[in-house]
Amino acid sequence: MNVLYILGNGFDMAQGMKTSYPHFYKYLMETKCSPLLEQMKKEITADKKLWSDMEEAFGLYTANVNSVSDLENLYFELSDQLQNYLKTENAKFNPSEKQKNKFVLDFISPQSHLGETDKVRYSDFVNRFGSTYDISVMTLNYTDTLEKLLTLGPNMDKRINPNVYIRQVVHVHGRLGDSIIIGVDNEGQIANEKFRNNEDAKDFLVKNQSNYTMKFTRHTTCKNLISNAHLIIMYGVSIGETDARWWKMIGEQFKNRNTLTIIQYLYAPNEIPPTRKQLMGRVERGHRNTIMKKMGFKDNEWPEDTNDRLFFIINSNAFKL
Repeated sequence: MNVLYILGNGFDMAQGMKTSYPHFYKYLMETKCSPLLEQMKKEITADKKLWSDMEEAFGLYTANVNSVSDLENLYFELSDQLQNYLKTENAKFNPSEKQKNKFVLDFISPQSHLGETDKVRYSDFVNRFGSTYDISVMTLNYTDTLEKLLTLGPNMDKRINPNVYIRQVVHVHGRLGDSIIIGVDNEGQIANEKFRNNEDAKDFLVKNQSNYTMKFTRHTTCKNLISNAHLIIMYGVSIGETDARWWKMIGEQFKNRNTLTIIQYLYAPNEIPPTRKQLMGRVERGHRNTIMKKMGFKDNEWPEDTNDRLFFIINSNAFKL
């Protein structure tokens, strides 16, 4: 069975890393910057909770930038500041062997965190495939948190046990120490019309174009992984609009292949206290509507077996070290 993990910033935060946008914003406010970035700091404030919020706001802020050269300077100054901050956080994370072993067990057995009735559904699904699990990872993060936890070498291929293989890890937005991508999903999210029609500006503002401009095949690789996945597991992702192409791509596969199922880990401690688990149904229905909308489905277009192929794991201790 082909398994694809999609990891977002919530994954790093689950390891205790201070990698959220508010954490970075606090650092940025304490750092002297150019006049243009100082002005942007006032516009893109700490009330943005998610990186996708910040990226959307950056796309809107382009309306205040006059030239491509100014935009380029602003973009790369922001990128450099982000790298400086995240490198410090990344260096702090050094998991013990005990933590690594705990993580691996969580990583290769998501079914252990499902509810009892969901375990039955999950078993019915996986029994359609062989006993071998080929796991690939598409991470939206710049850090090497996962590589540390799995003790992955440069070739990224590792055998966990006789039936489980880690095939590859793709940092679709780049890695620390190299060019990283901060931006929007498409030119429609760029407020400045002058930049929407400027290829030089889109080379670093539009994520997909940025990868191709740098001659990377990461987007193509991730597209193929989604197209061939039988199980997609999302952890720590906000399903934001600045990565909309991936959610739509998954939606197309979900629509066209009944051999694809999805598990999404959710963190909602304030919505479901331990003594009020009856609220799980309400939370799951809300998130089911959200993910289907993000994947491009209208209310009357859902596949008939949607409820059989969508799983939610809420407030699990999985991956938390």
